[in-house]
Amino acid sequence: MKRVATIKDIASALDVSTSTVSRILNGKNQSNAQLVKEVKAMARKLNYQVNTAAKGLRTNKTKLIGIIVPEIGDDFFAAILSGMQEASEELGYNLLVCQSNESKKKENQLVKSLIACNVEGILIAPSKETHNINFLKGLPALGKHAVIFDRIIDQEVFPHISFDDEQGGYLGGKYLIASGHRKLLFIGLSEALKNGVARLSGYNKALDESDLPNCTASFLDTDGTASEILDHHWQEGAYDAVACYNDLIGAQVIAHFNEIGVKVPQEVSVLGFDNRPLCEYTFPRLSSIEHSTNKMGRMAVTTLLDLLNETESETLDIAPKLVERNSVRQRS
Repeated sequence: MKRVATIKDIASALDVSTSTVSRILNGKNQSNAQLVKEVKAMARKLNYQVNTAAKGLRTNKTKLIGIIVPEIGDDFFAAILSGMQEASEELGYNLLVCQSNESKKKENQLVKSLIACNVEGILIAPSKETHNINFLKGLPALGKHAVIFDRIIDQEVFPHISFDDEQGGYLGGKYLIASGHRKLLFIGLSEALKNGVARLSGYNKALDESDLPNCTASFLDTDGTASEILDHHWQEGAYDAVACYNDLIGAQVIAHFNEIGVKVPQEVSVLGFDNRPLCEYTFPRLSSIEHSTNKMGRMAVTTLLDLLNETESETLDIAPKLVERNSVRQRS
């Protein structure tokens, strides 16, 4: 295998010192224009590449950010990652993206691996099994920083970037009530997810303000599939709208109602959350609560870099907005 060229090889070929070559390649010695030209030409000829890993070990500036998400293939997290990629590229950083598969054990292993790769900081959306951030508390002692995004854990050590989930649920609840709905079924992913609990709380807040009963709530991790939950609760007059934790559940709900012959929205309305692209392809098209995933990704990166540059950062919530389509019946 061909040996990788080094600064020593360039210096030997030109009969100059390695320190001279190093300074020129690092832009610190440009006084001798002819020598600068010769050094750069020889570097190209030998196909010299800067060893960023070695340089990072010396300076502790690797320009690497580690990212951990529950599922890379999920279009929600893919959209956040897109925003992160845009922001990091603009700021001269590269990303190492990892997937926890909703496993706390895997999450712990990934943090250790990213530290071993000498990332400058970590961005993490915790798994649904994660209820504390003890596995991150050793980062500051190592000179590393972390920012938690999307799913929030009760802690005061690291800043977080999140959606205002309760406000999103409240906005959805007010919309359904204004559309004439009075009995809501909420289908969540997991009761352990604080953002899901916050969305449910927002719906119930809107119902309380209108003196209506709180949502009937079920969760996929304890109560079965969306179809099983719907079949369990479905009876004449039991509910007139289904508020879903996210659009994936919303799409499953619409598909199930289509399969059993229940008309959406004429007999029951369905409201999603996240405003994913799939909302345009359900039948009927799914109304949803939108948060800017791209903005979340960009904000997570800039917040982490604020920490790395010792600039003041803060916990931030992103405001929601309603996107109306065809899955919610309007008051006649």
